[in-house]
Amino acid sequence: MNWIGNALLALVAGSVGSVVFVPISQRLGEKAKARHAAERSLHGVLRSYRQQLQYHYERSRTEQHGYPPEFAALDGQETLVEAVLRDLQDLGKRKEKLLRGDLERLVGPTMLAFAEGRVHVPPGARAAAMEENRLELSLRRVILEPERYCEGHLQRLLSEQNNPHEHDVHYKDALLILDRMAARVAP
Repeated sequence: MNWIGNALLALVAGSVGSVVFVPISQRLGEKAKARHAAERSLHGVLRSYRQQLQYHYERSRTEQHGYPPEFAALDGQETLVEAVLRDLQDLGKRKEKLLRGDLERLVGPTMLAFAEGRVHVPPGARAAAMEENRLELSLRRVILEPERYCEGHLQRLLSEQNNPHEHDVHYKDALLILDRMAARVAP
C-alpha cells in the first residue's frame, strides 16, 4: 500500500509542478524568441548601415566633385541610433550595455540622448520643416566647430572630409565599431 501513496504523491506533485513551471517556461521561451528576433533585426540594421557607409566612402574617393551629401549624414545617424535603440530593449542587460557604449562612441552622447528622447515618437508627428532646419544647424555646427560639437566617430568623419588622414582614421574606427556591434548580435 505504501507504493500507492507514493504514486499518488508523485502524480499530485507532477500536476502541481506543471501548473507552476509551465507558465514560467513559456515566458522564458517568449523572451528568448524576442531576443533572437531583436538580434537578427539589429544585425541586419548594422550590416546595412556599414555597407552604405562603405559604398559612400568608396564613391567619395573615386568621384572628383566632392563628397555625396548622404555620406555619414546626420539624419542617417539618427535613423541608425533609433533603430538600434528599438531593438536594444529586448536584449540582455550585459549585451545592451556593451552595445550602448559602442553606439555612444560611434555617434556621441548628445546624438544618443536626442534619439532616446524621440525613439517612440511616430515619424508623422515630427514637423518636416523643423527637422530640416535642426539638421542644417547641426551640420553647420559639426563642420564649423568640430572640436565643440563632434563627439562620435561618424560626426568626426563628416567634419574631417578635407583632412584625408583624420578622415581615414575615423572611417576605420567607425567600421571597427560597426563590425564589433554586429558580431555581438550575430545570429
